[in-house]
Amino acid sequence: MVSIIDCLKKEKFKWSKSVAKAFEKIKEKLTTALVLRLLIFSKVFEVACDASGIGIDGVLRQESSKAFFSEKLNEAKQRYENYNSEFYAIMQSLGY
Repeated sequence: MVSIIDCLKKEKFKWSKSVAKAFEKIKEKLTTALVLRLLIFSKVFEVACDASGIGIDGVLRQESSKAFFSEKLNEAKQRYENYNSEFYAIMQSLGY
């Protein structure tokens, strides 16, 4: 199986059936529309967040639906204390 990393190597990449198949799969995943729906506030939902030195991310789950959030932090936000970075991730994941 060919990986994307293999495609980046100069003079080693050759277009083949397996590459074409992988390309079509990537294209399908990128062009398939996701179904967005509003939260139902009378039902339980879960927020999972994480913060690192360079970025934050979050996942909002309700039943089988998931929404993802990710942000690269600028230089000022990279200097936040750990507690503040985690809190910022929660607030951004909830849309504040």
